[in-house]
Amino acid sequence: MLFKCITIIALAVAAWWSIRLARADAAFRQRTLAQVARAIELEPENGEYLATLALQTEYAGQDSTPLWEEIARLNPRASAPRIRLGLAAELRGDPNQAERWLLEAFSIDRQFETRWTLANFYFRQSKSDEFWKWMRSALEMSYGDRAAAFDLCWQMSGASEEILKRAVPDRHEVVASYLAYVLNHHRETAIAGAADKLVKMRAAGDAPLLYAATDALLDEGQSHEAADLWQALGNPRPYGITHPNFEEPRLAHGFDWRLPEIAGVTHVALEAPAHRIRFSGQQPESCELLRQVVGGLRGGASYTLRWEARTQGIASPTGLVWRIAGRTGEVAASEDWSAGKMVFTPDSDHAVLVLAYRRPEGQVRAEGSVDLRQVISSQE
Repeated sequence: MLFKCITIIALAVAAWWSIRLARADAAFRQRTLAQVARAIELEPENGEYLATLALQTEYAGQDSTPLWEEIARLNPRASAPRIRLGLAAELRGDPNQAERWLLEAFSIDRQFETRWTLANFYFRQSKSDEFWKWMRSALEMSYGDRAAAFDLCWQMSGASEEILKRAVPDRHEVVASYLAYVLNHHRETAIAGAADKLVKMRAAGDAPLLYAATDALLDEGQSHEAADLWQALGNPRPYGITHPNFEEPRLAHGFDWRLPEIAGVTHVALEAPAHRIRFSGQQPESCELLRQVVGGLRGGASYTLRWEARTQGIASPTGLVWRIAGRTGEVAASEDWSAGKMVFTPDSDHAVLVLAYRRPEGQVRAEGSVDLRQVISSQE
């Protein structure tokens, strides 16, 4: 009989509690300030109800601190309420209390969000050493798009060496992301350092990014840094013309030949080896056909550029001209291989060599081809 009575009481309590929870849930679902408060009266330790009431209190312009503190007490392993308390304390002008809450959040949860929040906090507080410490810590745990983190670094300091040393950890994904970032955001002073750090990690998949960095360095006139990176990528130190016969590997970056894509112009690799440029007759009246940054030169010294060429279907004058260091040399029309040369004097350790086409006056646009080989430069 006693067992039966206890069972009936237990069932009654369970039913009463179920009804209480159902009433609390029904009140909460109405989402009004009064009804959420009613739900909390019925279930005072429900974290979801408390968090919703805290947010509603904030929207109403009231102090939600006691609610977040209660949520933090009820959830000793939750970082989110502690982050909210820290940010609220900062807004109230109490950075010491803010720092305490944020550090407590980190002690509970050592993932990216707590580290990132601390980095942002110290940035706003202009505490440089702490900022770099927590930014590096955040980037060590980072994933996905890191542009916001790198933006913050550049707002803290415009010194590329400081950012690389103090913020960018020795983690391949982060270093690669940072190099891509400085390239995309035209942070010219940071490219060489970031590329040097990445190339030393020797990951095969990084080659396209590193060659893009080589191009950017050359575009910015940083030829020495570009040559160092070019060599670190497994290429010979640039000295004169790279691949004078257009032989493999055809990298189309750095100190190798670059072949612009032009309507009406087709590039063909010959087995000789040599290189053929075909003209459909529909190409622009003036265009750049080939380009190479020639490295390893001596500024002020005299050099001779030599080449061999043959043409088919192109009249004289051909309109084909080599340009380098302010000098030009015409490619003559000839069905057999013929030699040409020109003298030039670079003003630095590198010079840009270009083969260009310009429709000669009185002629129609060229329709035919030109073959090239043995493009070399030598000091006089």
